[in-house]
Amino acid sequence: MRNNMGHHTEQSVEDMDIDSKEQIREVLHSFNQVKHSLFNLLRKNADALGTTFMQYHVLRTLHDHPDIGLSELADLILLGNSTTSGVVERLVKSGLVIRKRLESDRRSVTLRITDEGDALQDRMERAYMQSLSPLNQLSDKDRQDLLRIQQQVNEILQQQGEIV
Repeated sequence: MRNNMGHHTEQSVEDMDIDSKEQIREVLHSFNQVKHSLFNLLRKNADALGTTFMQYHVLRTLHDHPDIGLSELADLILLGNSTTSGVVERLVKSGLVIRKRLESDRRSVTLRITDEGDALQDRMERAYMQSLSPLNQLSDKDRQDLLRIQQQVNEILQQQGEIV
């Protein structure tokens, strides 16, 4: 429903016509298809290198943000502390990440990628970029439109999450 300024206003499900509901389903289906295709591609690349996409994501983040704590890492990768802790634990056991106690506060621990972890992260980055390079076939305008629309959808969903 649009108000007199042309902006969408909240509408109850009962007030939605069949076309409005179908449009929402169509958008959701499109996002699910892209997510499914992307995760399949990323999983295939990770499997070929004997790791997981989540481990790559942690390694990449630690490469870009060395010496951060677990909570900061979890915030950056948009996961909970418990899930992040499990991924980090496996990476530590594999020698790809080290935990380092702060001299100033022996209770605080920071995380750092090892040389071996950095080498794996680099191999994974090259594999992912190679697999995803066909996305460069999008024109600059299409890419900018896609990013703008995704940002708009994200803002709408975040606002809705704050309301509920």
